[in-house]
Amino acid sequence: MRFSLRKDLINHCDINVIDFHNGQDVNFIINVYSNSNQTALQVLRNNTRNIGIIIVMTDNFNIRDSNWDPSIQYHSIHIEDLMFIADSLDLKLAMLINLGPTRFADNQQGFNSVLDLVFMNPNNSGFNKHTLNPDICLPLDHVPLIIEVGIKEKNIDYTFQAIKKDSEKEEAFIKDIVKDIRNIDTSGLKNQVDIQRCTITLSTTFKDAWSIHSMTKRITKHSKEWWNEQCTMYINKYHETGNINSWKAFKLVIQNAKRTFFDQKIQEIATSNKRPWDLMNWVRKKNLPAIEAIYHKGHPCNNLMALWNALYSSYNSTENRSINMRLLDRINQYDDIDWPPFTGQEFINAIAKCSNAFLPGPDHVIWRHLKTLISDKTCLSKIMNIANTCITVGYWPDQFKESTSVIIPKPNKASYNIPKAFRPIVLLNTMGKLIEKVISHRLQFHLSANKFLDPNQLGGIRQWSTIDTGMYLMHLICTSWAKECHISIIVFDIMQFFPLLNHDFLHLCLAKAGLNANVLRFFRNYHSNRSTTYVWNNFTSQKFAISVGVGQGSALSPILSAIYLAPIIKTFKKRIKNLKEKIHTDILSFINDDLLIY
Repeated sequence: MRFSLRKDLINHCDINVIDFHNGQDVNFIINVYSNSNQTALQVLRNNTRNIGIIIVMTDNFNIRDSNWDPSIQYHSIHIEDLMFIADSLDLKLAMLINLGPTRFADNQQGFNSVLDLVFMNPNNSGFNKHTLNPDICLPLDHVPLIIEVGIKEKNIDYTFQAIKKDSEKEEAFIKDIVKDIRNIDTSGLKNQVDIQRCTITLSTTFKDAWSIHSMTKRITKHSKEWWNEQCTMYINKYHETGNINSWKAFKLVIQNAKRTFFDQKIQEIATSNKRPWDLMNWVRKKNLPAIEAIYHKGHPCNNLMALWNALYSSYNSTENRSINMRLLDRINQYDDIDWPPFTGQEFINAIAKCSNAFLPGPDHVIWRHLKTLISDKTCLSKIMNIANTCITVGYWPDQFKESTSVIIPKPNKASYNIPKAFRPIVLLNTMGKLIEKVISHRLQFHLSANKFLDPNQLGGIRQWSTIDTGMYLMHLICTSWAKECHISIIVFDIMQFFPLLNHDFLHLCLAKAGLNANVLRFFRNYHSNRSTTYVWNNFTSQKFAISVGVGQGSALSPILSAIYLAPIIKTFKKRIKNLKEKIHTDILSFINDDLLIY
């Protein structure tokens, strides 16, 4: 459990609001000191609506009343406020097991009293079970309260299923998948039902192979990537014998395991993925802030449902929002594009440079596994048949429409207390992503060839990069200097670009680009009935229906976003060209990061 002080809910010197996570629940503890003017009660009364589930409210309320102190013969004028606050938080006054004063007088003339109270939910198993411990109160004048709070009846065990890389289990996992895919009949695919049948069989194949060969791993603070079965065997042997020789043997095995692991890591980075930055701290996993630090529409997210609704509202804010389609009236209709069946080489090229460090989707398959699959000609032909029928029929299977949106922080933000300081990265079915990659490569080729994509669109398109953007910009700057002219640049960012694209406008852009009826029908179905679940740290939401945007993490999202922007850039250039006063203006687009140059 992780505790945090919540000054954002109530910022007062006499009130501490503390929260902690227990599983997927967020609970609160309120610690109160109320002075003779009862200032804390006034603050609490005005702020209880901001707080979520209260486990306990306790400490020195500084109220003498006959309800809890037998030595007092009257009721306090403040008891009504205190009970109103407790009722609004669904709390009741809990009674001590061993009755007695909670504060001892400073001198012999004074009298002892009951000032420290405990309010709890009456359904909590710790209700009416707190006790006084006067033996340890000195030198304090208040007696410590020992409070038992019921939280959960069982321990939370963090485990996950995994298959170790390059192990016999992984080899058997791939072999089983290859064998089952070979047996799938894809020869007579004619309609949506046939495609759905095949993809269900594919999903079942992956699921069954995973359940057979994956092993349960327990996450602890001591978990290490380099740990292997030999380490486990030797540490168990040391625990059995307890002698120094077993310990020395265990330390030697650890040393060898580390050396082997890191040598392989360095070799892989040097020769295979060529990503030396993988060794740097800044590419490692970053923990997100606690959910209660997130505000949406001025209110804190005090529970997970509030967080999920805040994420959904932020990343789907353009849902049901009207858009002006007349912009496309000024764009010329491009000639129809011929779309022949996919070839095996297209699949091989699409997957060739995919990173083996890719995070798997719901099917637990990564690119390394798929590279083995498509190296089998029979499996490749089955996948090609499914992909080609999807285009011909105009259908994208339901299994490929489900995604997991992992929330990650955007870099260099001044504050991370709103959903828009984060971005959702979607994890999709890996087989579906492979087909998306092939479609993406073909779209980029055709739309670059027929010049629907503007030459100044340097993002989301193959063979263009930020280096080209920088070189072109430097060319313009140096040319202006040579002509003794000044150049000005406006840099702007389109906020939440990927999640907020309008599907109707995108489909009209695809039609203007010259895609044939089958491909257009495919994309309309591709964007329909999609769903996602959000992941925040170790918490996972229920499914949410998605009707806008293209998932950041999908192989198609870069090219689709470029197609979405192409008519806007064409219209801008056309209007600048038609101005009476000639202005030397240009625009560079790198997906949602753009530059206006003049």
